[in-house]
Amino acid sequence: MAAVIPGSDPHDAAGNSSGAPLLLGLRCVRCGARGEPSEDTEGCPDCRGEGVPAAMLAEHDLSGVDGAELARRWAARREGMWSYRELLPVAREHAVTLREGGTPLVPLAAGAHEGSHRMLLKDERRNPTGSFKDRFYSAAVSRAARHGYGTVALASSGNAGVSAAAYAALAGLDCVVVTAPGIPDVWRGLIELHGGRVLRAADVDQRWELLRDRASVEGWAVLTNTSTIPVASHWAGIEGYKTMAYEIVEELGESPEAVVVPVSRGDGFAGLWLGFRELHTLGLARRTPRMIAAERYPSLSTASRLDLELPPEQPVDPDSFASSIGNPQGTVMSLRVLRESGGTAVACSEAELRTATDRLAAAGVAAELSSAAPLVAADRLWREGEFSPEDRVVSLITSHASHQPATLP
Repeated sequence: MAAVIPGSDPHDAAGNSSGAPLLLGLRCVRCGARGEPSEDTEGCPDCRGEGVPAAMLAEHDLSGVDGAELARRWAARREGMWSYRELLPVAREHAVTLREGGTPLVPLAAGAHEGSHRMLLKDERRNPTGSFKDRFYSAAVSRAARHGYGTVALASSGNAGVSAAAYAALAGLDCVVVTAPGIPDVWRGLIELHGGRVLRAADVDQRWELLRDRASVEGWAVLTNTSTIPVASHWAGIEGYKTMAYEIVEELGESPEAVVVPVSRGDGFAGLWLGFRELHTLGLARRTPRMIAAERYPSLSTASRLDLELPPEQPVDPDSFASSIGNPQGTVMSLRVLRESGGTAVACSEAELRTATDRLAAAGVAAELSSAAPLVAADRLWREGEFSPEDRVVSLITSHASHQPATLP
């Protein structure tokens, strides 16, 4: 049996002798190197040394676990994402939770999208702070609090900062959010409403250096990416995103044919894929879906087309409002998801995003501009013959339009 990871929670350490999932540690998404759970977000040291920074994500031993019994337990609970506690990074009694998760799949009216396939929206706007980031920060802040940190810190100029501040407040922790100089007032105000402290960097790129340096001196728990070449956010938060996959399969009874996600660094994208893979291993899904990355700039698209190991940095539109998917460079982590799932990436223009946002609104769905990217991607793939009429396509709506008042009429 695998060794118990020092410092892991009792529910992790129970081991497979009792039929419980076991946290083995972290594993590099690129080279497969293993390590113990840590607070480092710099990724695999070997791959970084090769110039291809790659994430280290949680790996669970599921052998000996009764998937059917686990599913029965999950279905009997009504605790949002913590219904799936056996595969989350801390024990339930230590969860910092606002009952995030449990969001529905909402059919999108046929006239609001191209094609005759069934389009279902995973409506993450219904989370406590209005975005899917709540799953990440419930899990990540829970771990930080459990490990005795007094302050959590991150780089964000939007939804992540708001969510982190809310969950830190609930846990009684301080929260520091390193932002770009032009953070919109709505997001800044919500961060400060929850007691978060905003540190403005001189520019977008300086956020990483400022976060690393201050956290090292102050002893903060860093929850997001800290690298100029993006890697990933904290592995424990990415574990929270897995629960979207669990909910999708629980509601549909099987994995959909495709899942389309707005992607920047791809934490949610990777978490979803981990979740689908775990369900398949447990025998709770017969297949895994194709994962589709809807990106603002063609970094993953270029890497896929040219068979690159590292997605290249792309020029950005400084006037774009699609800030939630505004990173100019994709991650090795996201690229691995595409290749493992047989998926693809689709770059979306600002004009396409605005048109898609209007079409969603006409169907009753007020989505942040970046959240409309899956609709753009799905429509294009339908036109290219990638979907069939029988397919069920799940599109992730990550955040509400009210978070970006500058984009409203």
